[in-house]
Amino acid sequence: MLTFLMKDLLLFWRDRKEVLTVILLPLVLVVVLSISMAGLFDENQSDNYDLALSLVMEDHQSKAIEEFKASVHQSDRIPDNGKQEVIAGVEEHPPVESLMDFLTSPELENLLTVETMSKGEAKERIENGESNAMLLIPEGYTAQLLKNIYLDQGTAPSLQFSAKETAVEVDMIHDVIDGFLEQLNLQYVVSMSGGEVSMNQVEHPEGGTEVVDNDHSFSLTMDQYFALSIGALFVLFMASTVASRTGIEKREHTFNRIALTNTPGLHFLFGKTCATFVLSLLQILLIFIGSHLILGVFSERSFTFWMGMIFMASVYALAIAGLSSIMTSVSLRLKNPDAADGIFMTILMVFGTIGGNFIPIYVLPNWLQQIGEWTPNGLTLAILIEWLQFEDVSTLWLPAIRLLGLTLIAIGVSTMLYPRRGEIS
Repeated sequence: MLTFLMKDLLLFWRDRKEVLTVILLPLVLVVVLSISMAGLFDENQSDNYDLALSLVMEDHQSKAIEEFKASVHQSDRIPDNGKQEVIAGVEEHPPVESLMDFLTSPELENLLTVETMSKGEAKERIENGESNAMLLIPEGYTAQLLKNIYLDQGTAPSLQFSAKETAVEVDMIHDVIDGFLEQLNLQYVVSMSGGEVSMNQVEHPEGGTEVVDNDHSFSLTMDQYFALSIGALFVLFMASTVASRTGIEKREHTFNRIALTNTPGLHFLFGKTCATFVLSLLQILLIFIGSHLILGVFSERSFTFWMGMIFMASVYALAIAGLSSIMTSVSLRLKNPDAADGIFMTILMVFGTIGGNFIPIYVLPNWLQQIGEWTPNGLTLAILIEWLQFEDVSTLWLPAIRLLGLTLIAIGVSTMLYPRRGEIS
């Protein structure tokens, strides 16, 4: 088998034009795309969004606060010396008005446009695509919220948030509103203990990444995304590159001459599989290292980060080798090598698209995104992005096991498809 491995590596090395293409083309693409699309993932990424929220107001806040004041005076749950402080805090920062002030604050004006309208008009704007989402504040919301927090009466009310379909923009609006309400409710609870309701302590959303405990996270830049995406894509095509040589060897009767030597047939298959692994691993490492040397895409990263990158690159190369083994067996069974190459290229183009290598995966429908996560390139790209941002070793194991499982299945299938003596088409 080592002889066949060396044969495929030497044949690849002899084609200097292809060697230069494999090394230089992905690096050129990374540099060109990074420069031409610079700024798309900058720290001011929120400026690239123009979110629209339709607000439907059915609640009567003033009336609710008056009813709440009367309930507080009659309540035995709040001490007499604290009733006036509670009322003053609610009057100064009523919940619905505080939410409106937050959504129209200067910190959000470049990100979110809020318009108040009727429920029917809001639904129409969502259907027409003029608004990303609708927020309905139902009747009795203020009264029910205040009675639940301060008087422990009834259940906590909820706002009605709806959108035409799930999207990144919709999730952003929902998270902004949900985060504010959680902090506002916390301020009201604090005021029950004698504190004051302070809107200065309610944080506005900020760009960049967050540091939780002592775990550092990093933002994803455009050049980093292209380095990972192009790397995964070109290694995917390596499977077809190696397998396509099988058609040439069959056309030139090289395979038949090998069969006449009584060499175990699977040595030929596993030789190409191992050659694909070596070439794939070298290519993806050259892309990562070359991108770093040219653009500094992985600057100031730890030794652990690089070990994680090498580990996932190795597992991905194994998966590509398994894919190449299936293509090799199929090539030997098909009469027309050009037809085989066309089929392989079509499959790889589909993999590249749904795996997020040609276009960002979030623009695809959810069902396609889920399928893309089961392609070797899609799974690898997703986990490399997560590793780049968080460097959490625990996130590597499950994807690595899935890739190894795909590798074993692919090799098993290729072994069953591999033609026996006299079965070559």
